Amino acid sequence: MDKTLERAWNLTPEQREEYSKYLMPAYRKQGGFPLKGAKGIYLEDQDGRRYMDFTSEMFACILGFGNEEIAEVIYEQAKGLTIVAPLHQTDLRYSLCHKIAQIAPENLDRMSFTVGGGPAIESAMKIALKNVPGSRNFVSLQGGYHGTTFGAANATFLTSRLHEWGEANTELFHFARVLSNNCIRVPRPYPYRSPFSGSEEEMAEYYANMVRDTILNGVPGPTAGVIVEPVQSAGGQIEFSKLYLQKLRKICDEMGTLLIFDEFQTYCRTNRFFAAQYYDVEPDIITFAKGLGGGIPAAGILIHKRLRGFENLMEDMQTFQNNHIAYAAALKTIEIIERDHLLENVETVGAAIKDRLKIMQERYPEIGDIRGPGLAIGVEMVKNPESKEPLSNETMQELFQAAIKQGLFYQLAENVIKLKPPIVITLEEANTAMDMLEASFEAVLRK
Repeated sequence: MDKTLERAWNLTPEQREEYSKYLMPAYRKQGGFPLKGAKGIYLEDQDGRRYMDFTSEMFACILGFGNEEIAEVIYEQAKGLTIVAPLHQTDLRYSLCHKIAQIAPENLDRMSFTVGGGPAIESAMKIALKNVPGSRNFVSLQGGYHGTTFGAANATFLTSRLHEWGEANTELFHFARVLSNNCIRVPRPYPYRSPFSGSEEEMAEYYANMVRDTILNGVPGPTAGVIVEPVQSAGGQIEFSKLYLQKLRKICDEMGTLLIFDEFQTYCRTNRFFAAQYYDVEPDIITFAKGLGGGIPAAGILIHKRLRGFENLMEDMQTFQNNHIAYAAALKTIEIIERDHLLENVETVGAAIKDRLKIMQERYPEIGDIRGPGLAIGVEMVKNPESKEPLSNETMQELFQAAIKQGLFYQLAENVIKLKPPIVITLEEANTAMDMLEASFEAVLRK
């Protein structure tokens, strides 16, 4: 190992305590644990203990950790062009654009790259504003999460919940008070908790009409875009029906607004590269990030061929957006996914996990709902299935800590357990993880 890295990775306990003071508290007190390394789908802490990672680390490391092929292309590219100004063109940049166009929905064939998810949402907003004359505002869904950069935070549900958290917690999104408030949030379909008792068709129509009514009556002037996650993640791992998403497409066409799919967390989580393909819906814009680079920051937007794109660098220029290390990693990641049939693996292993959860549900009725496509699974926990009262935050934290003790790491969205492992996970590894999850349920729910 390089001597600089060796020193940096081997601090004494005293150094660790001292150096940690220089990092803002937000990144030191959010329930993580000290890591030393990772390989495959496993994280390793500083004591050498391993944990199955069912978060893919913010859902970005879809090939797991320590992939030798990804490491090799990163090393090769780092010996030459790394970051260059956005005005420069290269064959590598063109090659990635061509490959993404091949795997994307047919009519979304132009793209630009950004440094992360939040900037990608803001790029999509710019394109929408450019293509809908006179527009200033957007519509998003309650529970939607689209980033915390200044523009993207307008569409994110967290900034509208300050009244729930109380004055003591407003520092979570203190800047919400000065956002431009150019995004109107509308109720989402939530089948498990919907007060609507009609059929799936009627429910889709009911909630889609809320979007239509908001565009007609709740937005001053034309609406630039409707921003939707096909599967909400931070909002509770809620999957929207194909019917609902298709109705949104029809409404956007009728209203002259654009449909924007936020696919940061659905990329490669179904049996297709993009959830738009899985749900058979053609949005006007797709934002992508997280898994694209196989763990290396890579993000951007895809736009429909009929839209005007960026025509001047100053419209959407970022110093680090022309990142050739990210391009190399993204190209290799796509190659591995296709070669190793990993989207088929997503479907197979995802179905096996949900089958196992349904068996567990018979013993643990606290498992109120199991939902989500492929490897984008949500497990909603309740006190009892009749009332559907959410399991308390204290109990959810007990379950989380019990899972950590077993060697399983996942993320929570309030009373929902999110299971989103790297897509290279095997059936054997998935079964082991479900053994760990069941052991944690037994330890907490049957103590």
